[in-house]
Amino acid sequence: MPIVNVNIQPEIINWALSQTSEEKLGDKLMNNITQWLSGTKTPTFNQIEDFSKKANIPLGYFFLQTPPTESLDLLEYRTVDSVQLSRPSRNLIDTIHEMESVQEWMKGYRQDFGFDRLSIVGCMKGIENIYVIADRIRNDLELDDTWYEKGKDARESFNYIRTRLEVCGVVVMMNGVVGRNTHRALDVNEFRAFAMVDDWAPLIFINAADSNGAKLFSMLHEVVHIWLGRNDLFNDRQSRITGVSKLEVICNAVAGELIVPKNIFLNKWDIADMDVFEKITELAKYFRCGEIVIARKAIDCKKIDKDIYNQVVQTAIENYRQMKDNKQNGSGNYYTTMGSRLDRCFIRALCESINMGRTTYTEAYRLTNTSRKTFSEVAQRLGGVEW
Repeated sequence: MPIVNVNIQPEIINWALSQTSEEKLGDKLMNNITQWLSGTKTPTFNQIEDFSKKANIPLGYFFLQTPPTESLDLLEYRTVDSVQLSRPSRNLIDTIHEMESVQEWMKGYRQDFGFDRLSIVGCMKGIENIYVIADRIRNDLELDDTWYEKGKDARESFNYIRTRLEVCGVVVMMNGVVGRNTHRALDVNEFRAFAMVDDWAPLIFINAADSNGAKLFSMLHEVVHIWLGRNDLFNDRQSRITGVSKLEVICNAVAGELIVPKNIFLNKWDIADMDVFEKITELAKYFRCGEIVIARKAIDCKKIDKDIYNQVVQTAIENYRQMKDNKQNGSGNYYTTMGSRLDRCFIRALCESINMGRTTYTEAYRLTNTSRKTFSEVAQRLGGVEW
């Protein structure tokens, strides 16, 4: 087959470089790129195709005259206005686009079948009293003050709240990679979760690469955003207590109150006779949450100072890194992992739509990033029925 050279605009090549890293491209490709930009060589179609795959950039983008402008409204709602998120990764961009497709499908399904708008979406808009907001969310999710006692740890608490949200109509998706590409891991330093508000199909996406305690807090943080009717891209890796907007202060405080009610916390804190760090660790076990949540509640209640809070945060981040390194040496059940990524109500709706001839299997596989065998197995595990 003859070699086909192609003309690619230098501006496009520079833009593509800004979307990836030299490590992903490799020395050989980087050497070629340097020569393309200097004008000493012209790329071949196969080389550009290789560039496209390694950078996870659609091939067609390379043949544009000017760099594409991808509209990502969600970026306007980021928790922390960071330089990093002014240039989001392809992994984040593609994940947002995937969730937009899921939300669009679920919204269409519910509208076609005559579902009412969800009254929970934006029901607390304009309210700033964290206890009023927390009480409304507890009521809607049918939670009592000690709901955390239903599980033995943060993972079980996460799953319990997720189930309650699904009953209320909130779509909860989770993944630690883009689609099912294990080579495209999502970075918790870039984002922890996001919420996409919609009257029929509000959606929360959780970065599964995070710790169990962090995932629980992130999910409830996004719950507050939905009840307030505000989109959010939660990218606060350092669990800041300053330098965030009033809205984020409210969302953090409500999420903390839902996990650790103030009255119960104060009682447990005051009777615990131990070192402050031991106290935080023990209360995290008691409330089935992360230690940062306890430390945040403690500083809000003026039980600790900022230095202690920052020490707890840094220790938690270091423990997460060690946990992540150890986790890379093991692997879980494939179908359990796939099932954890998907919302139960979404899967059941897909199966019903397939059985009625309204949705093709091909579309279902695309929306769930599964194959025929995987979809069937996961659907059965999540309560969906195929004919």
